[in-house]
Amino acid sequence: MRIIIAPAIIANSQQELSKMLSSIKSHASRVMLDIMDGIFVPTKSLDFPFMLPEGFEYEAHLMVQEPLNYLRNLNQKISIVSLHYESSGDLKSNIQKFTDAGFRVLIAINPPTPVNSILEYLDYIDGITVMTVNPGYYGSPFLPETLDKIREIRKNNSKIEIEVDGGMNPINAKASKEAGATIIASGSYIMKSIDKKASINELYKAVN
Repeated sequence: MRIIIAPAIIANSQQELSKMLSSIKSHASRVMLDIMDGIFVPTKSLDFPFMLPEGFEYEAHLMVQEPLNYLRNLNQKISIVSLHYESSGDLKSNIQKFTDAGFRVLIAINPPTPVNSILEYLDYIDGITVMTVNPGYYGSPFLPETLDKIREIRKNNSKIEIEVDGGMNPINAKASKEAGATIIASGSYIMKSIDKKASINELYKAVN
């Protein structure tokens, strides 16, 4: 499977978001937008009506308590949504509503959530986002035990897209890819780097 590096963005204003997207323009094809409500996780991000430029494939990672509250107001340029298993509401119903609205849907699972909790949903989704850190902040420490989850998912499904999110430097990205991941979402390693192009290239080098 083709491996994709997706910069993950946390922003608290349109100015901050626009500056971050501009800094990775032409260096990345897919971007993860970390939308946080301050309830599901302790911090807030992209909790405002933001605008997005052309040129990227956008994924909204909804780290929110009530994902359906965001369904109607997601920016039209977003094509992929990652819904947390741990959020409120009936997950199968939420998947269907986002799918009906035209989104590709992934299920995200936090480190404590076992893989067998989501196996029944695999036929209804486009992929799984494995949180390899406890979510909510840039720079949270990578949890190596989450690699076993990636292996377990890949054992159950050889073709499904597996995204990893959290602590993705070249070493952890390589280990995640070898475990079966296909999408590497990287926040602080890329976005806090002075040379973002070089950081993205280092990640691609590690997984190829």
